[in-house]
Amino acid sequence: MSFLLVDRILEFSPGRSATGTLQIPSGPEDFPLALAVEALGQLATWIAMEHSSFQQRPVAAIAGEVLSVGDVRAGDLLHLSVDVSTLRANAMRYRGEARVDGSASITMNRCTGAMLPMEVFDDASDVRTHFENLRRGETPSRGFPRRTEFAPRIEWGENTPEGVVRATLEAPGNADFYLDHFPRKPVYPATLLLDAKIDIARRVLAQEAPDPAGRWRVNAVRNVKVRSFTPPGGRVDVEVRETDARSDSGERAVSMEASSGEERVSSATVWFGPEPA
Repeated sequence: MSFLLVDRILEFSPGRSATGTLQIPSGPEDFPLALAVEALGQLATWIAMEHSSFQQRPVAAIAGEVLSVGDVRAGDLLHLSVDVSTLRANAMRYRGEARVDGSASITMNRCTGAMLPMEVFDDASDVRTHFENLRRGETPSRGFPRRTEFAPRIEWGENTPEGVVRATLEAPGNADFYLDHFPRKPVYPATLLLDAKIDIARRVLAQEAPDPAGRWRVNAVRNVKVRSFTPPGGRVDVEVRETDARSDSGERAVSMEASSGEERVSSATVWFGPEPA
């Protein structure tokens, strides 16, 4: 089971830009927004790693804005493109877009990754070989992670009268995707943590309606900040609450914060819009 979400690199401008693809398998499951974000982040990572001669890689993340303007479904071929604006020894900055059938589905703006030594996470020669295979289109076909395999276990806490929803997430202690993320330092992907937090955020809006299923879709995720790693089996406390922000189109904003003990793990604000009738 692979967590390498770029099948091919089609065009590559060293240190500047890249395009690639991800073939989403057919099946009954929807394709989470978080995995499209992960695929774009991984394409950006290839640019940074190649630029450093595979001695460094970007990890953790800041994303100023992730826009979801179209649905991504099982069986779609996702066309990925990334443009790098800054690439230094300590950090990279980029934007990305994922398109289906020529139409934009996911757009990421003002994204930043911190550069750390490759040797901490993976073997440089193995990473270089995989990069060369991606450019030649010779990567092997492997299984694709499904929600039942990557979703954290959720323990629901007590909600507050002010509408705060609390939960504790426990990352899987042993899963195949840790072989890719990362071989020498397994880390629960921040994008999967984001996916779980978005599901919890839906419960904030669900409190006002007995049957909210399908009522709200994610339009945007803003001010995403990942501050620390979550190890396999790690437990993260999550709090989500609706903010006072509204848009003229009826969007609602929910803030999401995750912490482990006294350490803040991640934060973001997700904007939900009413599903079309």
